Amino acid sequence: MLAWEPARLAHPRFARIADLIARLADERDWPSIDRMNACFGAELASVGVRLIEAGKTKPALAADGTIDPASLYEVCIVERGEIPTRPCNAHDLLNAVVWAAFPHAKLALTRALAAVQRERAAGRATLPNARTPAHDQLALLDEGALLRATTGDTISTWIFGHAIYEHAYAGVFDVRGAPVDLDVPVATRDAVDRTFAAVDFARIARTGAGVPLDGVC
Repeated sequence: MLAWEPARLAHPRFARIADLIARLADERDWPSIDRMNACFGAELASVGVRLIEAGKTKPALAADGTIDPASLYEVCIVERGEIPTRPCNAHDLLNAVVWAAFPHAKLALTRALAAVQRERAAGRATLPNARTPAHDQLALLDEGALLRATTGDTISTWIFGHAIYEHAYAGVFDVRGAPVDLDVPVATRDAVDRTFAAVDFARIARTGAGVPLDGVC
């Protein structure tokens, strides 16, 4: 498990979300789930979600012996507005920060993933071992999307995938992102968030190695 070292969050790769990171700067240890809700509550509430403390989610069975869809991670978020979050966990902390940065896009993408998960679970006692290509592509966007936003003649780049941030926190910068091209009216995070939220995720999903982030952000 990675140690809490907030100085790692000062790297330029976090520049686009520096205002959110700054809210954690005085924490002496991993912020609690309650603390993260306090820091990011306004942004999370804008789309009706909040963080709840939970371990790694596992499917639960309903009375008929099949998977209860409400126990699935994405469905839990969509149906109850609760984001299961592990304490003292870099991956989940940075996922929470991305929720605060891009709440509308995260919710829209989570809805798409929830629909896939409901379909995978329907009538089954266990989830299939393998994901479908469509599921893989949506998960790739969630974990590794790199948004390239065009406003007039200017292109701004925004990291969306929380796994990219997790790697950066761990000191790993030689990673690739799944590129998504957007046309935005103004080069603001809110405009990028709302534009990405409105896209057809199935249409833009890509496969392949992605693009290197060195020299991009």
